[in-house]
Amino acid sequence: MALDQIWKQQLALVTYGNEFLTQNLSFQRWVQHAIFDQHRFLFRDLMSQHLLAQHFQIWLEGLKKQGVQRISLHSSGILNDEQNPNANVELLPIAHFIVSHAGNKKQAWIFGKELAEWYSADNDYEAPASQQSEVRMETFWRFELNAKLAKRIDADLQQPNWDDIQAYTDNELFDSKFAAGFTDPAQLDLPYYGKALTADETESVPLALMPTDYPADYAHKTLRRLDALAEFIQDKIQHPYHGSGEVLSPEEQLNVRHFSQKLDDLSAKFIVKTANHYKTAHLTAKELDSPFDSSSAPQIKTSQSKASAHHSEHKSGKTGVFALIVVTVLICLFAYYFGL
Repeated sequence: MALDQIWKQQLALVTYGNEFLTQNLSFQRWVQHAIFDQHRFLFRDLMSQHLLAQHFQIWLEGLKKQGVQRISLHSSGILNDEQNPNANVELLPIAHFIVSHAGNKKQAWIFGKELAEWYSADNDYEAPASQQSEVRMETFWRFELNAKLAKRIDADLQQPNWDDIQAYTDNELFDSKFAAGFTDPAQLDLPYYGKALTADETESVPLALMPTDYPADYAHKTLRRLDALAEFIQDKIQHPYHGSGEVLSPEEQLNVRHFSQKLDDLSAKFIVKTANHYKTAHLTAKELDSPFDSSSAPQIKTSQSKASAHHSEHKSGKTGVFALIVVTVLICLFAYYFGL
């Protein structure tokens, strides 16, 4: 199953939401972020099913009043062993969920849908097309995390090593044989917007998926590259041909699909790191030794040392020959004196 693109709204909620909680970022600056177009979120309590907030602005303002210092994004796999405490709500298999932090108290906010008591079919009921809305409506359900899960959340918030992440993603994804022929997208140095920009948005100053007040170039570039690689692989799945025009074998097609799943898994993990640590998302600068500074001195000294060694060996050779001549003369004199 392809990664649900709802992660982009979750990422924006976490990054901009934390700026509101910690820096009091004005909603006027981001409440109309384009990534939320055609999306509506409700926030309810999982146990009581009471409506807590009808918009993310109301939700964040309520969290702040309750003493929440931050929110974070995590993999839903953490909750695999947990029981849903409310059978009237079906929790959805979305890759990520949000956690709010208030002191030692942690509450999860996960997507789910209410189940209609009078509807028992496995598939969702579809209303006539004329009665359907183009707006995607999702509900975040709140429930408190136990101590065991709280520890896993804390462990998930440890500062990542971006250099190691870059090396690993390059090795496993971008340098893979399945990515042969892939080229980085154009305008790689632009912020990551999460969507294609319209002509009007391009002329204005669009908001990135994360606040650009911080130098998170590596996060923006990698999200762009992951998006482009996903499109590249999907195109290969839909058009399974070699460059020569030969059709990929069934085994090769299966391997490409497995790689697509791996790409989704690693992308989901990178999204978690980005949401929680994007402010530090930059690589260690690699400095090359200049051939003009003192670092070249050892090489010069080495050459000089070789010349000195050669001179010493030459001088030593002269001394050895002279000593041999002296010894020969002494032996001759010694033999003459004793009549040998």
